[in-house]
Amino acid sequence: MSALGTALRVRLPDGYAHTPGEPVEAEVVDMPFRESVNQNTRERLRQQGLNAAV
Repeated sequence: MSALGTALRVRLPDGYAHTPGEPVEAEVVDMPFRESVNQNTRERLRQQGLNAAV
């Protein structure tokens, strides 16, 4: 996992790229999180202090 503000070069799927196959500049940013109205299993386990990946 990269720290906030880390500069990266990434390849986007062709449908999103200006020039398919060419990497573009990117930066790791903070993602705002809003609690779900209808929580999924991952969110319910997280509230219990569990990891859904186990």
